[in-house]
Amino acid sequence: MTEPGVSDAAPFRLGRVLVLALVLRAALFPFAENKHGDAPMRALIAQRLTLEPAAAADPRAYCQFGPLHPTLMRAFIALDPWVPRSSRLLSLLAGLLVFVPFARLATRLVGPRRAELAAVGLAVSPLALQASTTAASESLYLLLFVTMLERLVAALDDPELPTRAFATAGALASAAALTRYDAWFAIPAAVAAAWMTRAPSERLANGLAAFLAAAATLPVAWVGWSAAATGEAFFFAHYISGDHAQLAATAVARFGPTLARLRQVGIWALAFVAAMTPVLAVAGAFAASSWRARARLEIARPALRVVLVAGLAPIALYLGQGLLRLRFEPLPRFALVPGVLLLPLAAAAVPRARLAAALVATPLVGLAFSVVAFAVATSPEGRMWGGAESMGALTRLDDEDRALAAYLRAHRAPHERVMLEPLTFADIAIAEEAGVPATESMSLTVTRTPSATVAETARATGARWFAAYDHVGGWARTLPDWPRDAVSLGRWRLVYR
Repeated sequence: MTEPGVSDAAPFRLGRVLVLALVLRAALFPFAENKHGDAPMRALIAQRLTLEPAAAADPRAYCQFGPLHPTLMRAFIALDPWVPRSSRLLSLLAGLLVFVPFARLATRLVGPRRAELAAVGLAVSPLALQASTTAASESLYLLLFVTMLERLVAALDDPELPTRAFATAGALASAAALTRYDAWFAIPAAVAAAWMTRAPSERLANGLAAFLAAAATLPVAWVGWSAAATGEAFFFAHYISGDHAQLAATAVARFGPTLARLRQVGIWALAFVAAMTPVLAVAGAFAASSWRARARLEIARPALRVVLVAGLAPIALYLGQGLLRLRFEPLPRFALVPGVLLLPLAAAAVPRARLAAALVATPLVGLAFSVVAFAVATSPEGRMWGGAESMGALTRLDDEDRALAAYLRAHRAPHERVMLEPLTFADIAIAEEAGVPATESMSLTVTRTPSATVAETARATGARWFAAYDHVGGWARTLPDWPRDAVSLGRWRLVYR
């Protein structure tokens, strides 16, 4: 970088950052619950694959998700009930291991002192804390993606490394692609950036070809298997695009197209703050918006450009789908990986004289952001506002959802089917917390809409337990034979037939 004195002042104290990361994650882990970011659904899938290993032979058992994450989760799910909260252990492990490749990557990009500030940002990032303490896939994906980029940048920067170094990076990219589909856009973008920012050479061409060949291995196998087993190679893509189009249409119907677009911009802006912490998000915005800052930080450096392009390419696609076509609903967790990859650039934008202050302010302001997000989410109105909670470090079920899950866990006999009203997808989190396998949760496997009566619904689904939320238009008020003596758990009404 242009300011070499910054990096020689002190070594990167990775141990201190790791202690901070471990303390925060260990403190949150007992209280966090699978609520946002598809965490409960992924846990249910892993539980089903553990209970019914034969189900793993059907690609549709993984729903719209990449198969690697639930497959690896199975080893941890098998520890249940001896090890509590086993579905989230993989995320915790990945959330700690990522600091090693991230430290190497950030040091290579901006020097050790600035890399330490970037790592502190990762340690206290609200979204990284959330991903590390729930069963969402972002923690594992971040580990694989950062390690891949570190190996790719090392291969690009060091001409002494053989072509197989590119293939190693490609193998990591292949695993990342089977964890989250963001990688399917990020990997080609990284290759294009590497080719355009380097002088063409035989080594570069051979290396990138080896990288792409290795990266394509698992995705090609997954698509081929899906085509052979289901007759639809990209069945998962149709699920994903349909879900986001439906969520976006709901927002447009509520706010209108102009406000819906402004809302998307606001969600993305807050999501990057939640991913980077407020201090480093401001520094990153300054680096991105100021021509003088970009020149000073030498943003055109090839390695840095490859990292930024790889991180931001999926977001660019999502922005186009959302702002231009109104067919995408932004979710805060999508900003985690690009936000983390922006941390070295943001740390490099902090003036040398303010580095010490930034090392103190970053964790303090980052944790304050999480506290405010949780306070807003737990407003006195009764149910958490998911938009605020999904940007904070801690996600927990609402009290009444937890009470319903506890009641079902205590009273439901093995293999009794449950029909839960899918109120804002709370049925997924409640089923996972209650220990109801996905195959026995009828709103997940049979229908999310009941028949005209409770009796007809029972015959159609085989459900013995019915839970409805007492609200206008809800099952408890619209099904004519809903029992008036149902068990009340907050506003949940529970019936056993």
